Amino acid sequence: MEFIETGLKLFVFIIVISLFFTLVGFLAKKYLSDFFQGFSEIIIKIFSSIKEIFRKTG
Repeated sequence: MEFIETGLKLFVFIIVISLFFTLVGFLAKKYLSDFFQGFSEIIIKIFSSIKEIFRKTG
């Protein structure tokens, strides 16, 4: 009986995790395009500032 209980707990846990990842994936598709546009701009700024630092030291 304990084995069945552990199996059910594991099954429910797997379902919850998969639902969580499905939700995360859905939200990611919805918001990530905007996020990545802003994020890539920030990365470009960081890289350009790093290049400036290297130009000054070099």
